[in-house]
Amino acid sequence: MINYITTASENFFQHQVGTTCATGNISTQEKAYSAYIDITNSAHAVYRVYIVIDEPLLAHIAELFLGEDTPDEQTLQEMLLETTNMIVGSAKVLAEDSGSAFSIATPFIEKELFSTVAYDDKRILNIEDNAMIIALKEL
Repeated sequence: MINYITTASENFFQHQVGTTCATGNISTQEKAYSAYIDITNSAHAVYRVYIVIDEPLLAHIAELFLGEDTPDEQTLQEMLLETTNMIVGSAKVLAEDSGSAFSIATPFIEKELFSTVAYDDKRILNIEDNAMIIALKEL
């Protein structure tokens, strides 16, 4: 499942943001925003997907999508929720095309520091000088 989300993230940055990204190992900066969305596969197993994006990268996404030069905290959080929804929604389509279906719930802002979150699998995407973390936890 995390492979679909990783591919959807790479597609998002290439086609929507206009930049390239690569799987890497440089983690997020001090100021990063975290969201999660729950997904349920066809066997009824539930997973929590975490998306963590560096603040400068999220601000760039907000500028592209909303025209906000200096987005405030609320705008960044809303942009993260929308980005999470777009990426995981795209992953859902990719999974369905491959015969693996899952449903998605509503995304939420993660109030805890990501460093304290337990997860089963993690991928880091490096986008220019920023990073995005995708993490998956079976519930």
